[in-house]
Amino acid sequence: MISSAFAPEAVLPSRQPKAVQAGLQILEFVCRGQRFAVPLASVRRAVLSARPVPLPGASDIVLGVLDVGGETVTVLDFALRATGRPTVITPDQQFLIVETDGLPCALVVDAVNGPGTAVPDTAWPDAAGAAAWVDGLVRLPDGLCLVVDPARFLFAHERAQLTQALGAAGERH
Repeated sequence: MISSAFAPEAVLPSRQPKAVQAGLQILEFVCRGQRFAVPLASVRRAVLSARPVPLPGASDIVLGVLDVGGETVTVLDFALRATGRPTVITPDQQFLIVETDGLPCALVVDAVNGPGTAVPDTAWPDAAGAAAWVDGLVRLPDGLCLVVDPARFLFAHERAQLTQALGAAGERH
C-alpha cells in the first residue's frame, strides 16, 4: 500500500494534492545544491557523516551500513537517485536517518535546514512526478521544494537485494 501526504491512494498516479489544510510538517535538506524535504513523521534524527561498512550484495544505491545507537542503519546514496551522480561521503555532510517501511535508512545530504510547516503546492507538474519516490511539491517562503517519500525511495528490487544482503551479513556475524 502506498500512502502519501499529498493525495489519497486513488489519486497518486496523477499526483493531485489534497485540498490545502493546515500544512505539511517537513524537514528540509539540501543535496547537490537542490532543495528536498521529507515528511517530519518519517525522520528519526540527523547525525554527522561517517564511513559506512560496505554491504556486499546490496545494490549501488546502498553505500553501506552503520551502527547507530546499537541499531543497524543502511546508508543510501540520495544524490545518486536524485541527481544521477554518486556521492563521495565527506566529513561536512550529514546522514538524515529516516524510516522506510520499518527499515532505518540514512540519506547522505549536504545540509539539514530544519523542520517547518509547508503548504502542498497545487501546481504539481507532471514531469516532477515522474520519479516514483517523489511525493509532492511544497511552496516555501523562498521557493519550491520536492518532498521525498522515504517508504518509496528504494525500488522493489533494491529492497529485496538489501534484505538479502543484510540477512547474509547477519549470518556471518
